[in-house]
Amino acid sequence: MTARSSSGAPAPAPRITILDILRALALLGIVIVHAHDHFNLYLPVLPAAGWQAAANGAADWLYEHLFVSKSFLLFSFLFGLSFFIQLDRQEQRGVDFRKRFMWRLVLLFLLGLVHTLFYDGDILTIFGVLGFALVLLYRRSTPFLVILCLLCLMQPVNVMDALARAGMAEGWPHSSGWFLPDSPAAGPSREFLYAGDSWGEAAWWNLTRGQLGKWQFFLLSGRIWQTLGLFILGMLAGRWRLFADAPGKRVLFLRLLAVSLLLFLSLLAVRTLLVPLTSSPAGSDLRHLVLQWENLSYVAAFVSGAVLLFSRPGLPLPSALLSSTGKCTLTCYVTQTLIFTFLFFGWGLGLAQSMGPWICLCSAVAVFCLQAWVCRQWLKHFLYGPLEWLWRTATMCRMQPFIRK
Repeated sequence: MTARSSSGAPAPAPRITILDILRALALLGIVIVHAHDHFNLYLPVLPAAGWQAAANGAADWLYEHLFVSKSFLLFSFLFGLSFFIQLDRQEQRGVDFRKRFMWRLVLLFLLGLVHTLFYDGDILTIFGVLGFALVLLYRRSTPFLVILCLLCLMQPVNVMDALARAGMAEGWPHSSGWFLPDSPAAGPSREFLYAGDSWGEAAWWNLTRGQLGKWQFFLLSGRIWQTLGLFILGMLAGRWRLFADAPGKRVLFLRLLAVSLLLFLSLLAVRTLLVPLTSSPAGSDLRHLVLQWENLSYVAAFVSGAVLLFSRPGLPLPSALLSSTGKCTLTCYVTQTLIFTFLFFGWGLGLAQSMGPWICLCSAVAVFCLQAWVCRQWLKHFLYGPLEWLWRTATMCRMQPFIRK
């Protein structure tokens, strides 16, 4: 039976805290990856020796095995889940929220374009475009969505590439030939502009060549199919109420953790065995394909482990800090870009070459911890983060409550 308010309307469903915690953990992984990559400013770092060299090696290992190409997948899954929760809650009130959500996606895309002025790897524009697929699929049957999700997560283009390299798919145009390489006459490189002192030139490069390069990467790496598949998987998790009453589903999440860990270790072993074959194009394609599936199983294990860890008492302060950060994810994501691009790029302090992997890791964690504390204090006085409130107000086309009473 649906709970109702004193006015007779369905009472608003309680916020699922574990989802805010997962958003915050995804945000932590994102900033670690971006800081390690100097927000796509790939300049040689000054050499280090002694303990600093060892620390850099450890930071590189953490980056490669725990964060890169994984935190983004978690964000994608949570985006699909949040989409379903928003539409489902509005539907319980008798409101079809799909048109309003499409407007919300347009606003997200426009905000992403502003963010792109500072960072060409922005994901808000990606989500703003691909999110329309969720609207189209919202009313489709669950079996259809399960099949479509599996097809996307299987990486169809990468599978065909591997088969073509092995001579088993004649006539398939390998994805590496879908785009022409950049011509040297096409203009200055990203590194030249980012290291320079002109923010305007770097911003224009981000909006033009940077956008084209980003979409090309998403197509060639197979990430576009992963993103769509995880969007759908998140929507299915919402339909199945997977995270509702998470503390009461410990057995389920323990099983998910065991299965996903076993799958992850199996795929890791397979990819390790394929190392001798990477000298051949077919072996390289196959290893890349296995890596995509390995990342998916890692994220599944991470989510299961996080739910088991944070859905039990005994971690009040970390849970409170993470949940506060998860409620202000959009604000924190954009703020991270502003902080680190100012630190790294030539139009700011230009410290990219003097900040090695270890320093970048520590800086990313420090910025995230500071954001968590600020978010905790902010939400004592306000209902939403600044950008969250702005996005919400523009979505509803009327002023939304902001100050906590």
